[in-house]
Amino acid sequence: MNKKELLLHNIAAKYILGENVDIELEGKTAEIDALVSLLEVSKDLRKALIKEEKLEKISFLLEKKKQLTKNFEEISNVTWRL
Repeated sequence: MNKKELLLHNIAAKYILGENVDIELEGKTAEIDALVSLLEVSKDLRKALIKEEKLEKISFLLEKKKQLTKNFEEISNVTWRL
C-alpha cells in the first residue's frame, strides 16, 4: 500500500468511527462519489452492529457495502481494506 492509500484508509477509518475529519479530497468526480457512498454505508454498518440491529438490516448493509466496495475499487484502482 502506498502512502496515499494509507492516508486515505486512515482518514476513512476516523470518519467511520465518527471522529472529526476536516480534509479536502481531490480526484475525479466518480471516484469521490464512490468513496463518499462507501464511507457512508460503512459508517451505517458500524452503527447497526453497535446497536445490534436486526440481522436483515445488517445483511442489507453488508451487501450494499460489498457492491460499493467493488465499484470503488474498479473506479479508483485502490484496494479497499476497511
